[in-house]
Amino acid sequence: MIEENKTCAFKDICNGVDCDKFCVKRFKTDFYFNEAMIPQDKRLKYPMRIDIDGRDGDAFDRLVAIEKDIVKYVEEGNNLYIFSKNPGNGKTSWAFRLARNYINNTWFKKSLKATVLFINVPKFLLELKSNISQKSEYIEHILSSVRDCDLVIWDDIGSKNGTEFEVSYLLSIIDDRLTNKKSNIYTSNLNREELHNLLGDRVYSRVYNYSECIEFFGKDKRGMTNE
Repeated sequence: MIEENKTCAFKDICNGVDCDKFCVKRFKTDFYFNEAMIPQDKRLKYPMRIDIDGRDGDAFDRLVAIEKDIVKYVEEGNNLYIFSKNPGNGKTSWAFRLARNYINNTWFKKSLKATVLFINVPKFLLELKSNISQKSEYIEHILSSVRDCDLVIWDDIGSKNGTEFEVSYLLSIIDDRLTNKKSNIYTSNLNREELHNLLGDRVYSRVYNYSECIEFFGKDKRGMTNE
């Protein structure tokens, strides 16, 4: 049991009193992480480090504030667009961290259905096309949850040129979520103009104009300690 609890997403904030028996929190939060399709190694909380010049200090301060009030942020249907020209400087890590805090603060009052969903957009569009000829469990899972779950992370949006069908399908889902005041977090390597040029007026308008936009300028930190 001790060995198994090394993978508990909330071991850093737990007193450990239920680690030797059935833990309801562990059972339910594991369920939500699994439904969200968040990898095991992305469920733990790691410190986020800015560059020594402090260039992303204001962005990190704002994200810390959102993290502390994440339940209200999601319940109000707010949306967040985190972008940077530089890869590996924390965009997706911050999205995981916000999702983790939302799960931690809502697990005890939610029924057993998906509350968060992580979608890698290039993978989603690729499998969406394949799903036409051969049904994909990945696509079926997303489609069964994406319109009703509280929070969707759209990771790496705009990194792949979509066909007219793919872009229209993506638009219909995002538009439906916005209409129903469902919260979204987008991560991207594209700035405002690039997103507009790649995805067109309608998707750009829904993603960028309806979101709080936060830009990172720091360098790639992948593989560095204390990331």
